[in-house]
Parts: sequence; C-alpha cells; structure tokens
Amino acid sequence: MLQYILIFVAAFFLSLLITPLAKWIALKYNILDRPGLRKIHKNPIPLTGGEAIFIAITIALLIFSRNDPMAWKWLLFGAVFILFGLIDDAVFKLRARYKIWTHILIALCFIFFTGTQFFFFKDGWINYLLTAGFITFMTNSINMLDGMDGLVAGLSFFSAGFFALIALSGGQLGLVMFSLALMGACLGFLRYNFNPASIFLGETGATFLGFILAVLAIKLQIYELWDVALVLGVERLQFISFIIPLIILGIPIFDTYFVFVNRFVHKIKFSQPGKDHSHHRIHLMGFSQKLTVLLLYAIQLVLGAIALTMVRADIQQFFALLAIVVIFFVGFTVFLSRVKVYSSPTTE
Repeated sequence: MLQYILIFVAAFFLSLLITPLAKWIALKYNILDRPGLRKIHKNPIPLTGGEAIFIAITIALLIFSRNDPMAWKWLLFGAVFILFGLIDDAVFKLRARYKIWTHILIALCFIFFTGTQFFFFKDGWINYLLTAGFITFMTNSINMLDGMDGLVAGLSFFSAGFFALIALSGGQLGLVMFSLALMGACLGFLRYNFNPASIFLGETGATFLGFILAVLAIKLQIYELWDVALVLGVERLQFISFIIPLIILGIPIFDTYFVFVNRFVHKIKFSQPGKDHSHHRIHLMGFSQKLTVLLLYAIQLVLGAIALTMVRADIQQFFALLAIVVIFFVGFTVFLSRVKVYSSPTTE
C-alpha cells in the first residue's frame, strides 16, 4: 500500500514541478494555442501540458515500478503519440484524416509488439482490428473532448482512479501502479490547467491520455462478473466485463457519438472544428466554464460509482444499473439536442 501512495505522490509533485518548465519551453519556442472563432480563450496559451504529464508518469514509474515491462511498452508507444502530437502543436497542423490513419498505424504496431488486444472472438484478426479501432476511437474522442479548461485532465484523473480500484480488487497490480501514476500526474497538471488555465494539454497530451485510457480499459480484467457471464451463457468474460470500462469512459464516448450524429443530421463535416460538443452546449445554457467542467466531473463520479457497483452485482442488479446508464444516455441526448448551436442546416 505504501508503494501505491508513493507513486501517486511522486507523479503529483513531479507534474507540479515540470509543468512550469513546460510552459517556459512553449513560450520560448512559440508552441501556443492562439485565440480564434472556435476558441473560448482570449490569449495565447502554451500547448506543452502533455509532455509534462508524460515525463511525470515516466519518472514516477522509473522510481517505483521499474521492473514492469508492460508499463515501459505502453510508455514507449505513448511517446510515439507525444512526438506525433508535437508535430501538430509545434510544426504544422495536420489534416484530421492523416491523424486518424497515423493513429490506426500506431495502434496496429502497438498490438503487434505488445500483444495487448481484445479476445472477443476466436478469429485473431477480428480481435486485432477491433482493438486498433477502439484505441484509435478513444485517442480521438479524448482529443475532441479537450475544449474546456481542466475537462480532459480531470476526467482522466477520475477515470484512472476507478480503473485503479477495479484493478486492485482483481489483483492487477501493474494496472494499479500505472493508473495511480496517471492520477497523480493529471492532478498536478490541473493546478495549472483548471480554469483559468495557463497551459493546455495540446495534441500531445490529449492523444496520449486517450491512448493510455484505452489500453487500461482493454487490459482490465473483472473476474467478479463470471457469475453474470455464466448465467447468460457467455463463454468469454470480456464480452461482459468490457461494459464496465465503457461506462467509466462514458463521457468521451457519448460526446463523440453525440457530435457525429448531430453533424450527420446537419450535413456538417465530421472533421470540422466547432462549438457543438456536449460541454459547449452546457456552457451555452448559461453555465460558466468552471461550473460546466464541475458538472461533468460530477457525472463522471456517478458513472464511476455505477460501474463499481456493477462489478459486484448479481445479474438483476447488473442489468438494472445498465438500464439506468442507457436511460441517462438517451435522456442526455434529447436534453442537449435542444440547445441551438447551428445557425443553418449547412453551417455552424
């Protein structure tokens, strides 16, 4: 238990110390997010928060979990996302389709070299493609969600916390260590990223966090749900257990679905930036940035609590809680759809 506390504390203080240095580097080399029509902030903001979080996690794991080969493989491919994101942040803006194809390629290489993948089906190629698709989806979902001070870093902190609790109950100690390092780094970064933010995650941080959360979700094993799986006649536990991390990651998943459906209906390009995300709509209802983010934190805590309860639920409780999540999902869709964000059927 002491090791768990130490890795969290180490990542937290490292992030607190490294983030100001990351800000200084961004200002020195002009790695800034400048104001624009689709931006909420009014002044240029450094974009090097992802590098600070990555370094804090890496050093904390090096000190307290250096013998875990899994963690170092994850960090190696996380560094690839960091480097690719840095091109977008510091050199030139990449088109959305090039980013997605590159993320798919990185995900496929990650699966090949680490063996991290779903085991839904007997056919390995289907599992391979589903895993690459999910990693790419989460990487871009988190990136698209990163539109308000403290939102993604805070949601990542809470998500990693729920992953840590579930992994601890299942004896997945490597996942616990990584999740705690992620929590500490995100919390330290929030000191500078919460509204009013003095530094942003950037493409580097958002894609790195999306990648790591996707991998944690894939690797999480929830053996307590075997009883539910057996009652349903499901041979592969992951079919049932994967519902839990999907609920924990419900906010970015919902936001991506919600934006894509609405843009399809209004005939807007999926890759086009805009203020039509769930947090933008809540903000347009009259909530301040800070209150909007705090509301989404509260929703994240509710989803996490439901997920934790489902882990030890019997089959009736399991499906009752799942029904609550579905009802919430549908209700939130209807509620947010009433907020007008498009001026016409073809323009934002």
